[in-house]
Amino acid sequence: MCDQENINSNEKNVDDEKEIVEKERDEQDYKEYLEFRGEIIDSHCHIHEDVEHIKESLELPFKKMLLMGTTVQDWDRVNKLLESSGNNQDRFIRCFGIHPWFVYQINPPKELLGTTNSENNEVFKIDESWYSTMKEQLLKYPDSLVGEVGIDKVTKVKQIGKNDQESQMAVFSKQISLANELNRLVSLHCVQLHGPLLKYFQDLPIDKFPPKIALHTFGGKPATVVQFSKMAGGKGDRFYFGLSFINLTSSKIEKLIQAIPDDRILIESDQSTPLKAEASIFKLIQKISRSKNWTIQKTIQQTALNALKFISK
Repeated sequence: MCDQENINSNEKNVDDEKEIVEKERDEQDYKEYLEFRGEIIDSHCHIHEDVEHIKESLELPFKKMLLMGTTVQDWDRVNKLLESSGNNQDRFIRCFGIHPWFVYQINPPKELLGTTNSENNEVFKIDESWYSTMKEQLLKYPDSLVGEVGIDKVTKVKQIGKNDQESQMAVFSKQISLANELNRLVSLHCVQLHGPLLKYFQDLPIDKFPPKIALHTFGGKPATVVQFSKMAGGKGDRFYFGLSFINLTSSKIEKLIQAIPDDRILIESDQSTPLKAEASIFKLIQKISRSKNWTIQKTIQQTALNALKFISK
């Protein structure tokens, strides 16, 4: 009995020591983060959605933030945050796109056409006006991006209880074409459709490509990173890979981080409120630094350099 008690006591001491070491490392990481956080580029966020905390959005310490518009109405919130930023507008980059979750609002599935939307009492119909509005916004702001756009296998149109990939792909393709026409960068959402997305870009002629594409919160396998980054005909050079706090829940996150080329990895808060942006991005920076065997400083500076390369044309 005594031997067992000694074993249990020794194990507890080891666990306590590990906890102390880990806590000290976290404290050192955070201290280093505070020193270099002013160099961070948040390459994908939605902080403009929190209209109650515009002041806090403007006070975030990051060097630059890419604001992802997801609907026509959301584009107004993107612009509102920029208008509130005064002389600091260069810290924010406008992005205009139709997110796959909201495609049904402008391109409903056939089953819904002519029926009434219980959310707003409007009749479901094809609405093409988003395209001209998006083009106007992109032309008005020459440094703006196309985003957030993409395809998603998981999301369902609530009114019919199923996914509508046909409509998603139709709207997505139009936005990729517009990005190509106006020579704009793209931030791209893809959930459980990396195979079809890969084929889409493999089949797309290089002269129809956007200049660069950031695969936001990339959820593909490590091997898929290689398939995108090594795509033939010079296409692979145009892909970057964004990671966010959402990726941290994956058991394969370390292998994914290690698979992403050092000069193509981007960091994202992907938060819809500034109140959570710093905590999210710090945890991500920690994970990348440990997986890549980088310091916190190296992680911040390398990903910032990558982001600056991404947003330059």
